[in-house]
Amino acid sequence: MFFNRIKSGQITIEVSALMPEKILNVLWNNGIYTCKVVKINLTTIRFNIAFEDYNETEMLIKKQKLKMKVIGKSGMIVLLLNLKRRMSLVIGAGVFFLVIYCLSNYIWAIDIQTKNNLSPFEVRQQLTAVGIKPGLKKSQINVYDIERKLEDLNDQIMWIRVRIQGSTLKLVIEEKVNPPSTEKTLPNSVVAKMDGEIKRVYTTSGNAAVVPGDIVKTGDVLILPVQGREGFEKEVKPSGTVIANTFYEKFMEIQISGDKLERTGKKDGDIYLNIFGKKIYLKKAINRFESYDKIEEKNGIFNKVIYFEKKGKPVNVDKESAIKEASDKLKESLGKTLSNNAKIIDNKATVEDIGEGKILVRVIFTVEQDIANNIS
Repeated sequence: MFFNRIKSGQITIEVSALMPEKILNVLWNNGIYTCKVVKINLTTIRFNIAFEDYNETEMLIKKQKLKMKVIGKSGMIVLLLNLKRRMSLVIGAGVFFLVIYCLSNYIWAIDIQTKNNLSPFEVRQQLTAVGIKPGLKKSQINVYDIERKLEDLNDQIMWIRVRIQGSTLKLVIEEKVNPPSTEKTLPNSVVAKMDGEIKRVYTTSGNAAVVPGDIVKTGDVLILPVQGREGFEKEVKPSGTVIANTFYEKFMEIQISGDKLERTGKKDGDIYLNIFGKKIYLKKAINRFESYDKIEEKNGIFNKVIYFEKKGKPVNVDKESAIKEASDKLKESLGKTLSNNAKIIDNKATVEDIGEGKILVRVIFTVEQDIANNIS
C-alpha cells in the first residue's frame, strides 16, 4: 500500500492533431486511464495520465504520428526523482571535500632554504636517507627528530628549523662559515673596524700607529702590540680607544607633487586549491582595479590572492619641508643602529629630481665613534 502511494503520480500532456479526440479512444482501448481532459483549441487537447503509463502513452502517440509535449508533473514519485538528482550532487561534493581532506594529511612538497655553501639537493638526499620524502603522512613526521638527524649527518649545518606548513615540509638551514682571514693585520693588534678620519687616540697598552688627521681603512692597524721607546720595546697585549669621524649615507624617495597611489579600502580576491601543481578555483576575482597591490597567501592546498585597489590622490608638499622631514627620519633611523657611545655631529643633504613629482633625498652623516677592534 505504501509503495503504491509512492509510485502514484500524474503527468500532464498536450497532443496536437487534426482530430485530437481520436488519441483518447486509442488510450482507452489500451487500458490507459485519462482525466482532466481539456480541449485547448480545434487541434490541441490536454489531459492527465498516471506516471506509470507514460512510456506506453508516448509509444501510442508516436505510433499515431502525432505531436506531444509534457506540460507538468506531480506526485510523490516526481519529488523523489528530483531529490535523487540533487542528492547525487551533494554526495559528489562530499566525496570531493573528503578526498581533499585526506590529501591534506600528507606532505606533497619539501621546501629547503640554505645559504651559499650547502645545496638543497644535498639536503634532499640526506632527507631521503632518513626516510623523509613527498607522499609521507604528517602523523609519521617528527620535526625535532629530523632536525637532530640532519645535524648528525651534515657537519656544515650550524642550525636548522623544520616545520610543517600546510602540505609542505619547510626547512630553514643556517650554515657554518669560517671567518675570513685578515691579511693586513698583525697578531694581537688593534685594528679599524670601519673607514674613518682619526680624531683622538687613547692607549692603555701598546703604541699608537696613527695620529689625529690620518685616514684609515677597515683592517688598518691602530695600536701596535709593542710598548716603549725605540730599542727598548717589549711585547704587550694592545688595548685602547680610537675616536674617528665615520661616514654613513642614507636616502629616501619622496613625492612632493602629482598623484600618489594609495589604497582605497576596496579589495577582491581569488580562492583556489593547489593540487599537484594545478590550480582549481573556488572563487575567481573580477579584478577591475586599474592599479592595485597583490598579496598572495599560500597555505598548502587552500590558497588566497587578495587585490587591494589603489587610486591616485593629488599631492602638493612644500619641497624644503619635505627635505627637512626626510633628513630627520633618516637621522632617527641611523641613530637606532649606532652604539650608545656614537654621536652624529654633522649631516649634508643633496636632492635629486627623479621625475613624476618625486625627489630623492640623499644624506651623508658624520658620526664620531670608537672604531678600535681588538684582534687576539
